[in-house]
Amino acid sequence: MNKRLVFVVEGDTEIKFVENSLIPYFCNHGINNTMHAQTITTNRKIQKKGGNVSYGKYSNEIRRTLNQSNVIVTSIVDYFKLPVDFPGYTNDSKRIDEIEKAISEDIDNSDFIPYIQRHEIEALMFSDRSGFDLVIEDPNAMKYISQIIDEYPNPEDINGSAATSPSKRLEAIYNYDKVADGDLIFEMIDFNLILAKCPRFKVWIDKLMHKLSE
Repeated sequence: MNKRLVFVVEGDTEIKFVENSLIPYFCNHGINNTMHAQTITTNRKIQKKGGNVSYGKYSNEIRRTLNQSNVIVTSIVDYFKLPVDFPGYTNDSKRIDEIEKAISEDIDNSDFIPYIQRHEIEALMFSDRSGFDLVIEDPNAMKYISQIIDEYPNPEDINGSAATSPSKRLEAIYNYDKVADGDLIFEMIDFNLILAKCPRFKVWIDKLMHKLSE
């Protein structure tokens, strides 16, 4: 029996991205494993989920899901505002691999593949302007979008300060709705273009493809 693939994510934007972009991509490449995404539970008593979470909450969700057996687990969390209690934490966004390695060593399960998005999932939206054309009508706003795309050939390099993270840039340009707009924007972007422009993201996708093909 094929193992299920579970994406453990932070919020609704990531859920939609998994459901509308990642799962169709894998299916189009002949992967027929059952796949779904779930947000991290931060308070079981009131069933609160999502948002920036401590490493304890994150690791508990990962371990609980792995204990279900016959499952491959991966995760999508943003490096932007990542809690400092994550193992291997560094404030150098170019050393995220070290955090992922430390997480893998702590969880210690070959069916777990961690992924930390540098800096936010919104960075991937800047792979192409086609998605923004759908949700932005103001030509001046689109001009700013195009400038950012031209400035960052690799959208993963869009920096993540409090004022210049990808989502904050969008909020400054227009009335960005994280979930609704994010869903529409990603739907319009050719997934292969994201892979071509975002090498770190592609490495993660390739790891999952290899694991699912075992």
